[in-house]
Amino acid sequence: MAKPSFIVIHTDQHRADCLGIEGKRRVFTPNLDYLAVSGARFSAAYSTCPVCIPQRLTFLTGQLASTHGVQGNIGIPYLPMQNSLPHVLRNGGYQTALVGRTFHTVPSDDPNGFEYYVPGDPSSELKETKDHFFQFLRKNAPGHAGGYYGNGTGNNSLIAAPFHMDNAFHHTQWTTEEALKFLGARDAGRPFFLSVGYYAPHGPLNPPEEFFNRYYNSSDVDQPAVGDWDIPPVANWNPDRTGYVKLDGELLKSVQAGYYGNITFADFQIGRILSAAARLPNTYIIFTSDHGENLGDHYLYHKSRPYQGAAHIPFLISGPAISPLQVRDEPIGWHDILPTVLELAGLPCPEGVDGESIVSLVSGSGENAWREYLHSENSLRGAHAGMYPALPGQQVEGNLVYEPSWHSLTDGKWKYIWFDSSGAEQLFNLADDPDELVDLAAKDGYSENLIAWRRLLAKTLEGRPEGFTANGEDLIAGRPHAQLSESAEKLMQERISQGFDIAYKHYNKPRRP
Repeated sequence: MAKPSFIVIHTDQHRADCLGIEGKRRVFTPNLDYLAVSGARFSAAYSTCPVCIPQRLTFLTGQLASTHGVQGNIGIPYLPMQNSLPHVLRNGGYQTALVGRTFHTVPSDDPNGFEYYVPGDPSSELKETKDHFFQFLRKNAPGHAGGYYGNGTGNNSLIAAPFHMDNAFHHTQWTTEEALKFLGARDAGRPFFLSVGYYAPHGPLNPPEEFFNRYYNSSDVDQPAVGDWDIPPVANWNPDRTGYVKLDGELLKSVQAGYYGNITFADFQIGRILSAAARLPNTYIIFTSDHGENLGDHYLYHKSRPYQGAAHIPFLISGPAISPLQVRDEPIGWHDILPTVLELAGLPCPEGVDGESIVSLVSGSGENAWREYLHSENSLRGAHAGMYPALPGQQVEGNLVYEPSWHSLTDGKWKYIWFDSSGAEQLFNLADDPDELVDLAAKDGYSENLIAWRRLLAKTLEGRPEGFTANGEDLIAGRPHAQLSESAEKLMQERISQGFDIAYKHYNKPRRP
């Protein structure tokens, strides 16, 4: 039997509720909605470490952040990748290809198992020299336009504005063109695996004018989720870097127009890929995102937090063996992609993988017992100290914005959060309170529920070198939770001594206002 091909389309910083089919926000995504009903949509897909680098390493390795060792946004050059998904597929006879957004391996011009490699990435450390997208802009874009950020937007900025050049120079459309080029020139004698990486809806919030105005000119806005436990900032801060902000008025309207417009423009471009894929037999399509975007929920912007906006992600899969109209509620994550693809490809899964194949869930081949919950974590220690400035009058003590690291468990119906620095806890009933407005941790009647989740987390963390639990039942606050594990830190220092750079090394140092 011929081996299947795969197209994995991944956006960046895309909230799970920002699909039209979810019916929760005013986002128009007709192509992704079609993909959702033509296969399986997972309602409890979560980022197990909701920042870019750890999550993208999880995609490549099938390992959780606690296994591969990168628990914050620090990129290590030449992390061992001999058993990564593209390497295993390539060794198994696949033509492997990547266009657009990379997986944050450093240096970003190392293909790491991708035979056909066209990286175009606004986060690349090589965008001033070797990045394909920025080379394309330098060669073809109008010189007076001021480059990709000529309209004043930025990768992490709250400033949103319509794109200031022709759509052909937008990263979203360029990525689509490169994906279609590969599909037209691929080796028809081999099955293929194509990774299509969109930077949107991650900032810059710069969709083409017609997509920006679709939302900006509407009288509707979606109000951010603000719970009974949230503490507002005393003032908004630097629009280019803030992660602690009150989105309202013009700021809310323009940010949503930029973010939603980025999503709809990406959806329209993804439709072009889906049309091309419809002519390819025996091809699976996966759509997902590395993490979400807080988008003002709980006075937060960007990612890195355990709440639904940042941690809950879209996950759609369709293909020959997958029945349509499925909505699955099993908790899954990006560590499940590698074993799923390899099972469908008929290739063995490497040792040391934390994920599980979802094939039995979506194919109707006899459902196996599935995990009951998913563990997520993130360390912000030293990473964003300057993004949450304690302006005069700001409450800091007891303000969860200032917690540097956390763990959470969720089964898609409940969520338990433990901030390991202070020991603060939160408990949410997601089935009744999907916006996490009411923290049940201190409410009467929930102590047994809270204790059960606490013990489950202690069991999950048992044996971790940080010493988060001593007996598998009690959690120990105040233990070190670094962005890199001890082994990953040792490897990073070794690579630095060999003369290699690392991505985002400035995150090791607190930023100053």
